[in-house]
Amino acid sequence: MNVKIFPNKKSPRLFSNNFLELLTWSHPLLIFSMYSVIAYFLMNYFINELHHTLGSAVGYFFLGLFSWTLAEYFMHRFLYHKIKDASFSSGFQYMFHGIHHEYPNDEGRIVLPPVPSLIIASLFFLVFYLFLGETTYAFGPGFMIGYSLYMSIHNMVHKRPSPKKYNFWWRHHNIHHFQQHDKAFGVSTSLWDRVFGTMPEKNRRTVYAEDVK
Repeated sequence: MNVKIFPNKKSPRLFSNNFLELLTWSHPLLIFSMYSVIAYFLMNYFINELHHTLGSAVGYFFLGLFSWTLAEYFMHRFLYHKIKDASFSSGFQYMFHGIHHEYPNDEGRIVLPPVPSLIIASLFFLVFYLFLGETTYAFGPGFMIGYSLYMSIHNMVHKRPSPKKYNFWWRHHNIHHFQQHDKAFGVSTSLWDRVFGTMPEKNRRTVYAEDVK
C-alpha cells in the first residue's frame, strides 16, 4: 500500500512570471469583503432603482443562497475533478483544485483567487440574467454570499482544529481530502451528496494518507 504524505508547506509556483503567480494567491477576507460589497450594491439597486419590495428582495436572496449549495456541489464534482474518475492531478483540474489537494495546508490555496473568481461570478450573473431578468439583482447577491459562506467554512476546516462536538464540516471534508476523493463533494452541506449518492462509504479508501484527520 502506498501511503500519501501531504506536506505541511506552501505549494510550488504555477507560473514563472511574478505577476501571474501573484494572481494565483488569495485570502478569505479579501474575497468575503469583495463579494459583500458587490452584493450590497446589487441589492440596493434592486430595491431602490428597480423599485422591488424588501420582501421580494429577501426571498430571491435566500433562493440564490440555497442555489449556491447545488452549484458548489456540481462545480466541485464535475469541474474541479475529472468526470470519469474524480481525479485532479493534471490539466485544468490541477491548476484550479488539484494543487489544493496536494498541498491542503497551504493557506494561500484554500480559496479561489479574485481574478478567476470574478470571471466565474460574472458568467454566472450573465446566465442568471438571461433566465431571471432583473430578479438577478437580488438572486445574485444571495448566490455570492452563499459562495462567501462556503469559502469561510472551507477556510475554517483547513486552518482550525476540529471541535469535539458539531464537527460535521471537518469530518465530511477531510474524508474527501484524505480518504475518498470521489465522495463528499459538498463542503457547506451534505444535502446534495445525499441526493446524488456520493456520501462517503464505510471502510473504503481511494487515498491512503499519513495525516488523516
